[in-house]
Amino acid sequence: MPRYFFHLAGDIPAHDVVGHDCADDKDAQDHGSFIAHRIGTEKPEMVRDGNFISVRDAGDSELFRIPLASTSV
Repeated sequence: MPRYFFHLAGDIPAHDVVGHDCADDKDAQDHGSFIAHRIGTEKPEMVRDGNFISVRDAGDSELFRIPLASTSV
């Protein structure tokens, strides 16, 4: 399985140094959405323009930018 990395970008950047194995790009996008919603729900103050999850492949190419969002509206 390919390894993907899910970096938090924006006000308080955090780099994923471990990564996560995903079946394919779609699976990685889904996992990135899960992370973005979890952060947005647990830390709603982080939901703002410019804060997002950067989904990157093992070659460090950015595949997706997923904005943080809260699921508890």
